[in-house]
Formats: sequence, C-alpha cells, structure tokens
Amino acid sequence: MEIRCVVAIVRSDILETLERRLGAIHIHGVTVSKVKGFGAHPNLFSNDWTTEHIKIEIFTQEANVDALVREITAIAHAGAGGDGVVAVFPVERFFRISTSSEAMP
Repeated sequence: MEIRCVVAIVRSDILETLERRLGAIHIHGVTVSKVKGFGAHPNLFSNDWTTEHIKIEIFTQEANVDALVREITAIAHAGAGGDGVVAVFPVERFFRISTSSEAMP
C-alpha cells in the first residue's frame, strides 16, 4: 500500500476543530508547527508582509488521502485569501525509529 504525506498550511484558529475531525476519521498522528509566510495575498498594509499560520503534516495510506483533504478544506474554507493550501506528496519509504523497521503509518 502506498504512503502519502499530506501537508496543509492553514489559519491557526481552526486547529482545535481540525484535530477533533481528524480523530473522527481515524487519523491519529499529526505534526503541527507554527509558521510565518505569505502567498498570493500578502499583507501589503504592514511593514511585515508575512502572516502567522500553522503547518500540519500527516502521513497516511493513499486510500485515506481524499477524505483527509476534504476534511481539511471543509474546515479551513472561509472563502477568503489566506485560507491556506493543501499539498499531497508521495513517500518513498517510512521507518519507525522505535523499532528500527520499515512500517506503514
């Protein structure tokens, strides 16, 4: 079975709701980082064009990707610039450090 890495950069105010919804669709591993940056809609009225967002990274089986992306976009969508982005990457290999073995997420 193929493994994918789903990366989303979204507004920080949706994190708690997103965590609950991910648990409901049986996604139990997530990495969350605070990030700053700008995309298509920089804050041109500020000395610092960047805005704070959160970056979410999830390793999952390919069969879960469509449902996961639907949940993230449904929760993050406010219909405004700055809602965020989602990207899906293939994962060549996946190892668990605790067992020193190749594994599935």
